[in-house]
Amino acid sequence: MSKPWISIWLRTRETIRESLSETPRLTKMVLVALFGIVFGYDMAVSQELGDKYSLGLILWGSPLTGILNAFIYWLVISWLVYWIGSRLFNGDGDWEETRTAMAWAGVPFIAKLILWIPQWLLFGKDNFTTETPLLDTSVGLSVLFWLFGLLDLILAIWYFVVLSKSIGEVHGISSILGFGIVMLSYLAVILVLVMISLVTFGLLMG
Repeated sequence: MSKPWISIWLRTRETIRESLSETPRLTKMVLVALFGIVFGYDMAVSQELGDKYSLGLILWGSPLTGILNAFIYWLVISWLVYWIGSRLFNGDGDWEETRTAMAWAGVPFIAKLILWIPQWLLFGKDNFTTETPLLDTSVGLSVLFWLFGLLDLILAIWYFVVLSKSIGEVHGISSILGFGIVMLSYLAVILVLVMISLVTFGLLMG
């Protein structure tokens, strides 16, 4: 597959099949880093960091923390997807293949970076704050803001579609089962985090 960045969108399984043995480590690292940049900005939005920090700090700091979190996410979730897929679903894929599949599956999510460039220029700090004085004074900007939000949602949904197909291809199972493996992996992480929080809270209260 000469252009996996393009073919991954609609020919996911074929792309993953060919990429498993043809993807250099550096390419996977770049994919995860780009994923992290977008992830960092998304977290800045959800946490409304503009209420606490300057726009400059958010634009430069969020990608750095996002990249770090992306590599942790990539390693942890790919291992869980590998383990759950192989142990519970008799999947064929190993951890290295799963990491490769997850790296390429992030392309639709990475594409959200294209949306971020005009959003910085149009909405500025309003992207990251609770109050949006710039948007409140312009109907046109408000419409554009919601339009970008819709496109962002579509890309996020397509990311999970591609991810499910990619995991299904690696393990030799259906895309639906691939989606189930991904959801179980997320659930496992959530349960661990909840347990850690409860233990920490109990120690502090005790």
